[in-house]
Amino acid sequence: MSMKGSGKMDRGLETSNGGCSDSGYLGGCERSSHRAPTTETGHMSVQHMVSQSSDDNDVDMIAPRKEDVMGKEFKTIELAEEYYMSYAKGIGFSVRKDKLVRNAEGKICRRRWCCSKEGLRNEKFNDRSDRIRPPKPITRENCSAHFWVGYEKKRDVYVVTNFEPHHNHQLVTPLESPYLRCNRVVRNSDLAQAVGMRRALVRTCQTYEYMVDQCGGYLNVGFQIKDLYNKLDASRREILLDGDTEAALSYLKAKGAMDPEFFCKFSVDEENRLGNLFWRDSTSLLDYIAYGDVLIFDSTYKTNVYDKPLVLFVGSNNYRSTVMFGCALLQDETFETYKWLLETFMASMKDKKPISILTDGDEAMRKAIDDVFPMSNHRLCSWHVSRNAQNNLKDDELVRNFQACIWEPFALDEFEKKWEVLRERASTPKQKEWLEMMYAKSDSWAESCLRGKFFGGMCTTQRVESMNKYVKDYLRKGVKLFECIPAIDRAMLRLRNTTAKDGFNAKYSTPSLKPH
Repeated sequence: MSMKGSGKMDRGLETSNGGCSDSGYLGGCERSSHRAPTTETGHMSVQHMVSQSSDDNDVDMIAPRKEDVMGKEFKTIELAEEYYMSYAKGIGFSVRKDKLVRNAEGKICRRRWCCSKEGLRNEKFNDRSDRIRPPKPITRENCSAHFWVGYEKKRDVYVVTNFEPHHNHQLVTPLESPYLRCNRVVRNSDLAQAVGMRRALVRTCQTYEYMVDQCGGYLNVGFQIKDLYNKLDASRREILLDGDTEAALSYLKAKGAMDPEFFCKFSVDEENRLGNLFWRDSTSLLDYIAYGDVLIFDSTYKTNVYDKPLVLFVGSNNYRSTVMFGCALLQDETFETYKWLLETFMASMKDKKPISILTDGDEAMRKAIDDVFPMSNHRLCSWHVSRNAQNNLKDDELVRNFQACIWEPFALDEFEKKWEVLRERASTPKQKEWLEMMYAKSDSWAESCLRGKFFGGMCTTQRVESMNKYVKDYLRKGVKLFECIPAIDRAMLRLRNTTAKDGFNAKYSTPSLKPH
């Protein structure tokens, strides 16, 4: 996760999407339904099946003789490969790319393809003493079938220089041909569909079954489920070639190019690795300007392979629906980190300070809030305080009395009386110590001390917990950063769609009211 700098993300940067070309088969080819007879030497001879087109150079060689192929010309190396692949598919064998020779300019000047059964397995792979897994089945039978092309510079074409059509093994039937490795091709369109389905929480195995249903059978899909898994994994590794962090930041740069008000800032540690990362889009900015009087956030959810805490900034709109103000991934949960986060959040929100803040009670977070937002009201999540009381007091009557101090709007003198009762009932040193610690910060959790302060009707961080549920739906444990950030964005879009629907219902419907 090495980084080269930090700061606000530059906007307008262009990204280039790498692609891989589809490999197909020669148009108009038909699979031969006849099996080639075996010669006395045990080699397979191939029937002569030539389909002649209007141009002699466009002959479809389904099962040609050697003299039909020798000297055949191709404008590109890809056309030569496509030709031999089509021939192999029609006959019933799998092709393996073999030798390749380039000239000084890097252009391919010679290329060889061979039958996948060419050669023999090295005995050292069968006699390994440190083997953990059983050896794979032997598939090579020392077949000599191959196809050579060479480049002629004067005419700028590739010419077939050697062709061996004979095989020393049984060829597969047309029904078996889809299982040959060279015939199992996951096209870019298939990959795009699988990636899209995965983003929509559809598992890869279910995506494959959907493709089978669309194609009318397993043999019509064009590949096996393992091929799809391998293609997805290769695509994932391709994204990671420049590093996980670089891929994640490239995604955020692309968002910045499309959103003029997009904001992203990150920091690096002593080893030049990604430390903290914060981002928010223009919708979050507008929501915060309108509904940012009460800010809720915590960092209890770890989503990625680096165990970076995820911080979600949320609030409530005028329909009491949850709105998202921003997201952050942190390197740790210290005072310095939280201070950096809150200052960055403020800078991204045009220095608009919240009236009140709700958190889960982390001490480092509380100190950072007091330092950055000294004039804001700070309330601890009532649910967390109540749960801590159960864990520390372990006395039902004592817990009930303490919970009354949390929720009931006692006058201050009455609250003091209730607290004295709690002190007298506490019987163990641990209970007394915990009660004294909570009394010292009662102004951040007791309803008696918080009366008259605006919190928008909220007293817990439940909205963050519900947003964590949204995020959890889209994330697997241990995901990389470049997968984590788009998944969080997808969860945010889902939340906003729900919020928009709530607003629609509130605007165009009227509650049914019944008189008492």
